[in-house]
Formats: sequence, structure tokens, C-alpha cells
Amino acid sequence: MSTKRFVTWIIAFVPMMITMMVLPVLPDKIPAHYGPGGNVTRFGSKYELLTMPIITIGMQVIWLLLEKHLMKDKEKGPHNSQAVFWINLAVTLTFTVLTVSFLYLAYRGAGSINDIDYRKIVAIALSLSWIVIGNILPKLKQNGLVGIRTTWTLASENTWYKTHRMGGKIAVITGMASGLLCLFVFNGETGIWVSLASSIIMLVSIVIYSYFVYKREG
Repeated sequence: MSTKRFVTWIIAFVPMMITMMVLPVLPDKIPAHYGPGGNVTRFGSKYELLTMPIITIGMQVIWLLLEKHLMKDKEKGPHNSQAVFWINLAVTLTFTVLTVSFLYLAYRGAGSINDIDYRKIVAIALSLSWIVIGNILPKLKQNGLVGIRTTWTLASENTWYKTHRMGGKIAVITGMASGLLCLFVFNGETGIWVSLASSIIMLVSIVIYSYFVYKREG
């Protein structure tokens, strides 16, 4: 096992290890869902907190299978595998931050939503992940598994190259703008909608850009 893969496996298991250490000191029933204004709308079992760590480990398995599949391409595989590693690392760290936030809310109880706005953390984490991904997109070689895979980018290597260069810039700008707005302007509830809306607008604009690049090249 390579050092990089070993590191990602360790990071992937960190949320599970933290959760298992905290579970014994948590009450059996914890706030499981918050509505508008931070009011608890549902209580659930503390073992529901295992969901996020399990998803994190499951995603790590998917990334590993994806990396092995990419490596079958002897020319582009190693290059794309490196990019996948950094995307995997960014996503795993984001899930780790979210897991710690949920554990804190569960430990502090129903009133803890007033101490920490976990929705703001979610919104900022989503924005930061786009900054990381935006820096990785231009490094991806044309493939059918990872990247901006539209009909037009897969049909033309030059369209792929130009789309990923522009897409990387758009992703970084989107992540920085939405992250700053979520941090300094909006509360957590509004921030999540801002992050989701900006992500959708960003993705749609990149897809449209790939179409026009392809058509311009004939």
C-alpha cells in the first residue's frame, strides 16, 4: 500500500474513531434534526451519528475502485490518479469536519444550536471543497469517469482541456465568493442555500461553456 493511500485510509477512519469514543458519553436520545430558527424537530438514537462515518468509509472504497480503474489507462492513469487522490482527500476532510460538528451538537444538547451554527459550517465546507476541486480540474486528463464529462468534452480532447481550465477558474471563484458570503454575510440557513445555488449555477455554466467551445471548434 502506497503512503498516499495509507494516509487517506487513516483520515477516512478518523470520523468513525472519534464517534466511537464519544458515543458512550452521549444520551440515548439526541437532537436529530433542526428546523428553521434552530428548533429541534426530531430526536433520534445516538447511533444515528454512525451514519456519516460509515458514508465516509464507503466513499473511500469507491474512490479506491475508481483509482484502480483509472490506472488501467497506462498513458493518463497515473496523472488522473494523482488528481483523484487530492479530490478524495478534500471530500474526506470535509466529512470529518461535519462529523465533529454533529458530535458537538449531540453532546451539548438541544440548546447547542445557539452556540454553534452547524449549517454555516456545512455551507463554508461546501464552498471550500469547490476551491480545492477547482485547482485540480485543470490537471485531469480526458477520461470517462472523473471530471466534467459532457458529450462535448468526451468527443474532443481540446474541448476537454479548455473546459477544465475554465471550469477550474469558475469553481475557485465560486467557492471563494460563496465562502466569504457564508462566513461574513449570511447565517447558516441562508448560507446553505447560497452554497447550493452557486454550485448549481457554476455547474450549468461550465456545461454550457463546453458546448460552445465544441461548436466553435467545429
